[in-house]
Amino acid sequence: MVRASSIACGETCMKEKQDQHFGKLVVDFANASTAEDAGTVFIRDAAAAFGFGHGFLEQALGRYPTLKLFEDTLSADSRGLVNLLLEERRLLSVINNLPCNISLASYDYDGERVLSFKIQPLEPKWDNENPYEEDVVRVAVGTGGEKWLDEVAGMFDDRAPLTTEMDEVREQLLACLGDYIALTDRILAIRQSIPPEKTHEAQKMAAYYSRIQAEQEVLAELQERWRMNLGEIMETQDLSRNQTLLDLLLVYNMVNRRETAISEDGALYEKPLFEESYFTERAGLADEYYHNVLVFSFVEFLKVAGNRKKLRKCARCDAFFIAGPGRAAGKGCALCRGKRGPGTRG
Repeated sequence: MVRASSIACGETCMKEKQDQHFGKLVVDFANASTAEDAGTVFIRDAAAAFGFGHGFLEQALGRYPTLKLFEDTLSADSRGLVNLLLEERRLLSVINNLPCNISLASYDYDGERVLSFKIQPLEPKWDNENPYEEDVVRVAVGTGGEKWLDEVAGMFDDRAPLTTEMDEVREQLLACLGDYIALTDRILAIRQSIPPEKTHEAQKMAAYYSRIQAEQEVLAELQERWRMNLGEIMETQDLSRNQTLLDLLLVYNMVNRRETAISEDGALYEKPLFEESYFTERAGLADEYYHNVLVFSFVEFLKVAGNRKKLRKCARCDAFFIAGPGRAAGKGCALCRGKRGPGTRG
């Protein structure tokens, strides 16, 4: 439970320059040089913007998925198997993203060694309950030779569209499958030589790396989106008709719904919109996790009169920044002004 006195103290501490902290959160996120840096600066600036107490940063950053944390956690004896498992995931992605109607559903390389393919019908099968139901074709790899490749090639010729473009796709599929089978043989050999718990650890680490990779792809896309948002809103002449801001306000109005709760001493209080647990016990889609906070922060920044005019873009490095008081503070980002030196004009 929460005491009313601690709530009042926290709110008072947060009021001072909070709009500037909100603006800094968005600008620093957009300016970050890498997706990984964008994620960590998001956490650090959120701590300042929402007035989180001591210990929050250590807890939040300690749980935040980064490639550095992955490298620090990965044991030396697991590295080889983890790299192979990651290559297995990459090859599967390549195979299943080829522009054709055939995908690899599974391969039990430590069992029957059978490839299971799912094939989308080229035409609806109106006699079926589901006319678009996928067919499943199984091809036995066996333990020697490449006869299975001929079977896959025959399946492709029978089931894929008959176009000249498909000839190249067919060769890509066969080459990737050859690499995939060879790779899984290497994985199986390692798995058979180590304890099951070591295999489990390597699989967990490979899944952890894939999660980080997927999250950083989301972050990179969000950074690009927010650079466009900042540039457009900074330059628009008629803010009341700006579609980007109107879209952001739709999100803001959905997110900005506060709950009322009862403190330990019986006082009613309004719960913070984003509590520490939002950042330490994450749930939901990565895109929404970041975007909701960025939208809320940016609108809170813009709600203070004059703040939009303080939003600038550095002429030297294209970084966004919030201009401080004085003429010099509005002519470039702090980094570039520092490089020019105190006696430099312009």
